[in-house]
Amino acid sequence: MTTTNDTEKSPRRRPRRRGRPSLLTPAVMDLLIRATAVGLPMTQAADAAGVGRSTFLRWMSRGEDVVEEKQHGHLDVNSPDPHAALYARVTRARAASAVRATGHIEQAARGAIVSETYRTWTDPITGEHRSERRIRRRPGDWRASAWFLDRLDPNPKSLDELLDEEDARQRVREETPMERALTPHLQDLAARLQRTLAQYEENPPAAPGTE
Repeated sequence: MTTTNDTEKSPRRRPRRRGRPSLLTPAVMDLLIRATAVGLPMTQAADAAGVGRSTFLRWMSRGEDVVEEKQHGHLDVNSPDPHAALYARVTRARAASAVRATGHIEQAARGAIVSETYRTWTDPITGEHRSERRIRRRPGDWRASAWFLDRLDPNPKSLDELLDEEDARQRVREETPMERALTPHLQDLAARLQRTLAQYEENPPAAPGTE
């Protein structure tokens, strides 16, 4: 009686083919964030991280879409979607860089501190201890002030205007792909058609012979 080996009966499993690994690794993401945090443009940040410029911009575009459509505009640096996390981290890094740069310009406009002294004394009337801080600054650079004023919004918007713009963006996000594809003229026609259909449903025509 002959026996067969069980291992010979079972077919060999073919190794699974793995897809192309994503270039957006944690190391690459860290390089991109550090490059943008010091104020580099995104194209140069891509060069510093060793990825294609169009690739980095495409990642950011995908992340922005996820943030707007699925996260309701919330920047979540710990988002499970890698593109959304990259977009949030890069956006915050660029904003922090802008804050630091603006602070340096504001400091240059006020002038650097040359000396700082403190004087304490006792009030002869009340007997309270008082202190005074004296700061001597180097004259500020007027060009820094001019640069800062030149970039201030000459027409600041009210909160109501900002809210109206945000509401408009929210309506665009809620539109269907078909509604986004319609031109303003076709959108007007569609709105009028909807109003006509609504009136028709409210006041349907009488059936023939019932008048």
